[in-house]
Amino acid sequence: MRVPDATTKEGTLFTGEETYEMDFSSVTNEGTYFVRVPGVGRSDDFRIWSGAAEDAFRVHMGGLYQKRCGIAKTEPFTHWVAGACHTSVVRGTFAPEEGSLPKGVRWFDIIAQNTDWENGEWIAVSGGWHDAADYDRRPAHLNVVNDLCAVFLMKPSNFGDGQLAIPENANGIPDILDEAEWGLRHLLAVQQWDGGVGTWMETTGVPTTRNVAATDTMRYAVSRATRGSSLAYAAHAALLARCNPAFRERYLDSAKRAWDFAIRANPAHETFYISKKKGLFSRDDRTVEWDEPKTLPALALAKAAINLAALTGDKSYLDELEKRKQETLADFKKNEWTWGALSFAGEHALGLPPEASWLTKEWERKLVHRADDMVKQVNEAYAYRCPWWFPGKGWCHAMSWGESHPLRRAQTLVAAHAATGKGKYLDAAYAALDFHNGCNPQGTTLTSGLGRVYPVSFLDIPSYVDGIAEYVPGISPYRWTYGMPAKAVELVYGGDKAFATKCPIWRRWGNIENLTVAASEFTVWETIAPAASVCGYLLTPSGTPPPIRPAPAADISKLPGYWTMP
Repeated sequence: MRVPDATTKEGTLFTGEETYEMDFSSVTNEGTYFVRVPGVGRSDDFRIWSGAAEDAFRVHMGGLYQKRCGIAKTEPFTHWVAGACHTSVVRGTFAPEEGSLPKGVRWFDIIAQNTDWENGEWIAVSGGWHDAADYDRRPAHLNVVNDLCAVFLMKPSNFGDGQLAIPENANGIPDILDEAEWGLRHLLAVQQWDGGVGTWMETTGVPTTRNVAATDTMRYAVSRATRGSSLAYAAHAALLARCNPAFRERYLDSAKRAWDFAIRANPAHETFYISKKKGLFSRDDRTVEWDEPKTLPALALAKAAINLAALTGDKSYLDELEKRKQETLADFKKNEWTWGALSFAGEHALGLPPEASWLTKEWERKLVHRADDMVKQVNEAYAYRCPWWFPGKGWCHAMSWGESHPLRRAQTLVAAHAATGKGKYLDAAYAALDFHNGCNPQGTTLTSGLGRVYPVSFLDIPSYVDGIAEYVPGISPYRWTYGMPAKAVELVYGGDKAFATKCPIWRRWGNIENLTVAASEFTVWETIAPAASVCGYLLTPSGTPPPIRPAPAADISKLPGYWTMP
């Protein structure tokens, strides 16, 4: 038997099960198996297969392709066909969510009333991805570029051209890098003459469930170039340039220009006009002051300096990082939990410069510390092996918005394995993959189209309006919330809160989409790309082309995942 089922301080169980563990390490023949226990019953069929991680990788990467912006999704790459969307933006003056606004003022209103929609510069763009209920392209999506580049650099032999079902799969470049580049194409298109790059493409409100992406009538604008946004672009463009000569030719000069803009520009001050006609204020029309942060973002600065110095041999990039050593270390110590496990994983694989060792050694020390704690979580915390905080730990309750996704967490484990070579981290990462792929209290994979029992409905606007019954594959909804959402209590548990809160933590899943956003939504950077990166690290490359996926189901109620209960 595994460890006893844990409980919360209120006495709520985490799984509601007695869980036993079997060792299949002696099974060397691939095939489909089941377990029969006399007096207990027969398990569902399961597969022992060396291609499991590669298949999962392909499904997750297919989710990124399905979320591409600015390109039509077509056969034979997907059965979920869709037209090209959002192929132009106007150059705006609003900031990419940097700095702060007065309470009650929304960026939507700033964009609507301070963008020259009629006479502004309209730019043709293609690139980036969408999230669940939005058609914007966000600064955080650069994390997808980093994740894919990092895992490629950690395990280059795992990836090749022709591995994925994407249009670029015969261009001589590993497909994972083609997908990574999709996250930079639109930003390269909007780069200003002075090198600055705005990284947020946004509109004036949230799309409705009737908005088909290809025929969306909402207008989109690209944010102003700030020092921070330009530096973030420079960091990721330079990282991609280190991955392949074709991208070095395409992005190196652009990255250098974005760096120059970030280093020489002064923090901006802006005054935005707001009209009371929008209903924001009860008093007369007014203006809103906005100030760009006075310090450069430490992570973007360090990544850009390291990658540009490596590409060019010019140590002056590292000199700029040294000038800001104290503020960079202060930012790391305060915010290192936000930097991400793969922040320097790609650079580490290529070799980090000694001039930046004061930062990179601290990053590696923290990484290994977190990974050691995570190994204990996998082995000791729960009846199912899952990399999540022990019951009673301060962060145990913070499951919402995909925080508890096992493969998002397992990025720490694969990065630690790449840095140290210690097998315990690899073993724990495989356990996280097992949990994601169905070895969990709900017995379902966490990604649509993956395996036999998978999420069937979730918050995804294109899936509502594309006329195809089955939702798009490759999507990993946030899933757990720890606490019980009020709408789940009302609509799933009949309004009986006392009964609802007895539901075990790892079984809490109110599948009511837009009414439980923290469980039913997803983003490309929080759930899809992390899963793809970990599976990419763990896979054994087969050298075979991607399989032809089944056609969409005509009736989703016939799919096993449709009836999965809490």
